Amino acid sequence: MRPRKAAEATRDGAASAAPAARATIHDVARLAEVSTATVSRVLSGGKAVSPEVSDRVRAAARDVGYRPNPAAQTLLRGSSRTVGVVVPDLGNPYFAEILKGVAAEATADDQHTLVAGTEEDAEQEYRSAIELARWVDGLLLCAPRMSTPRLREVAEAARRLVLINRVLRHPAVGSVVVDYHLGVRALCEHLASLGHKQIVYLQGPTAAWSDQQRERGFRSPEASGLTIIRVPCGSTPADGREAVDEALTYHPTAMICFNDHVAVGVLSRLRELGVSVPDDISVAGIDDAPMSAHTDPGLTTFAVSTVELGRQAWERFAPKVSTATTHVRGELVIRSSTARPAGRRVRRAR
Repeated sequence: MRPRKAAEATRDGAASAAPAARATIHDVARLAEVSTATVSRVLSGGKAVSPEVSDRVRAAARDVGYRPNPAAQTLLRGSSRTVGVVVPDLGNPYFAEILKGVAAEATADDQHTLVAGTEEDAEQEYRSAIELARWVDGLLLCAPRMSTPRLREVAEAARRLVLINRVLRHPAVGSVVVDYHLGVRALCEHLASLGHKQIVYLQGPTAAWSDQQRERGFRSPEASGLTIIRVPCGSTPADGREAVDEALTYHPTAMICFNDHVAVGVLSRLRELGVSVPDDISVAGIDDAPMSAHTDPGLTTFAVSTVELGRQAWERFAPKVSTATTHVRGELVIRSSTARPAGRRVRRAR
């Protein structure tokens, strides 16, 4: 049998050529008639060379189709121009919106983001952060769930660390946090003004620092005579659905959910049970996720600017920026999911 040629006829009769070899820095150097060191300096943004030589090198790189190796450039520059971002739940719209804000800021600064989701797993979060720290110029952790000792390890491993909705006492760590305690207090005052006395709070993940801040917000309302009943929940719609049945055993007139994501699940389960919102019970969320204005009924919530969170967090990576904690305030958004308790409403005259 005759040996096959390097290029043979394909089934449709067209010739199939062997793939071309990838261009190297040596190809660029030969075409531009310079040394490989000069090519490296031009393409990595290192020591300056004459404009004429720089133009010649870049033109040669385009002509041969040369693309620099990112890892090699990182070694040369001492910088990857990339920030690693770790979030507990990529499916949560709250974090997705923060990522959009961060990515926009990164693009404007000609930098990149490398994102990892951890499915609310503190151990996975730690491993992802430690691994990313090896390759990126800085780390942004959104609402990290890991323990404080583990977080300190990450701070030592990272070139720069910025936290969203978590505070760590460390000289090289910056934080941007939402004043959730003020938001919860505003929700409680709103419900109290409508006549509610007994409220169920569907708690967030036990490791969530922001849930601890929400708990701070309940201290003043409780001291004022408002009854707050805590029911373990989580941060997803499925968690909200599962918590509803237990919550109803306490006969509350209103529920405050850890976030709007949870509230969506609550509304779904209440509808299945034939419980009308807000006729039978009021429901409120936190964060003002994009879907909150489009639920049925529209969701009363504490609105947080995720764009501002992302912008403020990105600014923490700038050189010589203070690592002090930045506080972001939100605002109460009242929609039709909250109303007076059934026994307190004034009936319209016929």
